[in-house]
Amino acid sequence: MTSQIWQPPDIGSICPEQNAQLTQCSETGFMFLALLARLFGGSKDSRVPFNPYPKPYPSDYYSSPLKHIGPDHHGVGPSLDFDAPVDHRIQAHSFGPKGSHGFSDASLFLKPSLTSVFENEPPKFQSSFFDGRLDFFDADAADTKKVTVTAKPEAGTAKAEAGDKKKSKRRKKRHATEVYDFIVVGAGSAGCVIANRLSEVKKWRVLLLEAGPEEPDVTSVPALAPVLGSSNIDWMYRTQPEELTCRAHRGQTCPWFSGRVMGGSSSINYLVYMRGNKRDYDDWAALGNYGWSYDDVLPYFKKSENNQDIEAKDEIYHGVDGPLTVERFGYLDKNVAMLVQAFHETGLPLVDFNGEQQIGTMTVQATSKDGIRVSTNSAFIRPVRKKRPNLFIRTNAQVTKVLIHPYEKIAYGVKYVKNGIWHEVHAVKEVILSSGALNSPKLLMLSGIGPAETLHELRIPVLKNLKVGYNLQDHTTTEAMLMGLTNKTSTLINSNQLINEVKKYYSSKHSEGPLSATGPLYVTAFVRTPFADEDETVPDIQYHFDGRNLKEFYSDPTTYLATRTLPLSYYDSINVRPILLLPKSRGYLTLNKTDPVFGQPLIYSRFFTDKRDVDTLVAALNMIQVLEKTKAFRENGVEFIREPVEACMNYEWGTYDYFFCILRSYTATIFHPSGTCRMGPPSDEDAVVNPRLKVYGIRHLRVADASIMPNIVRGNTNAPIIMIGEKISDMIKEDWDHYL
Repeated sequence: MTSQIWQPPDIGSICPEQNAQLTQCSETGFMFLALLARLFGGSKDSRVPFNPYPKPYPSDYYSSPLKHIGPDHHGVGPSLDFDAPVDHRIQAHSFGPKGSHGFSDASLFLKPSLTSVFENEPPKFQSSFFDGRLDFFDADAADTKKVTVTAKPEAGTAKAEAGDKKKSKRRKKRHATEVYDFIVVGAGSAGCVIANRLSEVKKWRVLLLEAGPEEPDVTSVPALAPVLGSSNIDWMYRTQPEELTCRAHRGQTCPWFSGRVMGGSSSINYLVYMRGNKRDYDDWAALGNYGWSYDDVLPYFKKSENNQDIEAKDEIYHGVDGPLTVERFGYLDKNVAMLVQAFHETGLPLVDFNGEQQIGTMTVQATSKDGIRVSTNSAFIRPVRKKRPNLFIRTNAQVTKVLIHPYEKIAYGVKYVKNGIWHEVHAVKEVILSSGALNSPKLLMLSGIGPAETLHELRIPVLKNLKVGYNLQDHTTTEAMLMGLTNKTSTLINSNQLINEVKKYYSSKHSEGPLSATGPLYVTAFVRTPFADEDETVPDIQYHFDGRNLKEFYSDPTTYLATRTLPLSYYDSINVRPILLLPKSRGYLTLNKTDPVFGQPLIYSRFFTDKRDVDTLVAALNMIQVLEKTKAFRENGVEFIREPVEACMNYEWGTYDYFFCILRSYTATIFHPSGTCRMGPPSDEDAVVNPRLKVYGIRHLRVADASIMPNIVRGNTNAPIIMIGEKISDMIKEDWDHYL
């Protein structure tokens, strides 16, 4: 048994608030969490040694054009006591050096105050602390050979002088900063791909830095996705209180799950493999982003894909030679078949969403193999990390700043903290940020790249004034549109059965059964409302579904949603999630004024600030009710629950006002934040990166993740982010081809 890496969500502080007994807050619920931690809390990646090959280059190895740069004179951060502990196991409670505290009052585990706690006088940073300091960098491993103690030679003798020179040489070596060719920040959906592809070039040394731990085994079980959010492998970010969103959630803020683990959000998501619509990429190209049309990006989707379904026969749209296995689950939930049949009865065709046509219905293709999740870590890193001597991986290493020469405007490394110790590493060629649409903009701003007004306010020297953090988009929906099931299709099980199902999955050689799939989330449909684009091939709504315990949800929806930890497989009602595919509303994020380095960024989603978004979602909620008239629903006795939910009791179910109420009160996203480091041509005043994903005004620095999307794609974002990782890898190889 390996040491436990994974810690379940701490719902113990929330459960006392329940208005009625919730299963997840019962003895059964806590037994379930304890069992998961015991069986799946370790990691297969921690059972193998780290890279056993030679250490990275010392700082004087290269004849580097950056050698004249010297120490960083523009460090960001409070006055630091490097002996102080830093606990980064859970970001919501991370303590920075000398008392800086990364806890957000909008934490899931404490009721957020409606008064913002982030409007205090910003701290004054002491950047001079770092000047000329090298003594806090990692030393080489100590020599473990037996030491013989001898008398110290007298001062002034030749022997003493030789010893002093030797000591000086050792000290210089011990303090040498590590140097790599490329540093990739964030081992998520794009970062793992980039690290894999760049390390294919044997002469390039690649460092991959991940703020979280190794990927724990619990992530491998598809139906356990709900228990991964708010655990220690989630950044545990929450939105700021706003008038139009999340009004019935705890603290009137919503959680935005984001993976803080090897594999990033590909390790905690719901496994859907969806590329979006052809128009998404053609529209990117039409904005001036050359090389990003659908025809340009399709080869990169195919490059990573190893499709094991019937769609693999369509060689125009699918690949079979990539490292990422894509297949349908072997287990079929009976409600999945019912939903597909019902949509088909309404006239929707059965389609391959990743093929020629998107509008229609079908079971989704998933990033899984034999009932086990396939994250980008398991697909792109695990197979090569012990085989490539030029690939270096460090977990639990949180990057806090990109090092940029203030005059040359060249990125030459990063600073990060690991186990309370600060480190600096340098890159001869490039630094690539793949930390996601929430953390990549945060890192840029901490490094002096962002809105000048924001940076000035926090005493951060401005290296480049760019619209970092703007253009925030996500796929929004509601948590409160339920349809009830009868005994014919209900999948609820008792406590003993739940525990036995977990043990059964754990012991099965090829994982199977309900836990090897994602329940009703396994089916989706793309449709057009009356508000859709004139192009009839383009949908504006995607329907997702997830299971619920009907009685428990209606008895206390706020606490039920805040403590969801049970598997997707067992339920007696289904929540319909109409997903707004291309929102008109735009949000933004900025740095935490109290603790910009370790505090969570301040996220303002600004959902529903454009009424067209509300109109589209209300239309979708009305349209879905047609399923009740289908033979599939009638035969199984499935009907919508036409009883107003708690926060919307003053409205009549089915009216515009009621549906708007459940949207703003029980707001949800499917955790696809995008757009905060917008890609665009030089003429685009809002662009942060150019079409080759290079940060404007800063050499040797790129961003590659969902943040670069000018407009969010019409579909789940994991596959497009993997494609971005594949594409930028080729761009980098092209740009450095003359050095190969």
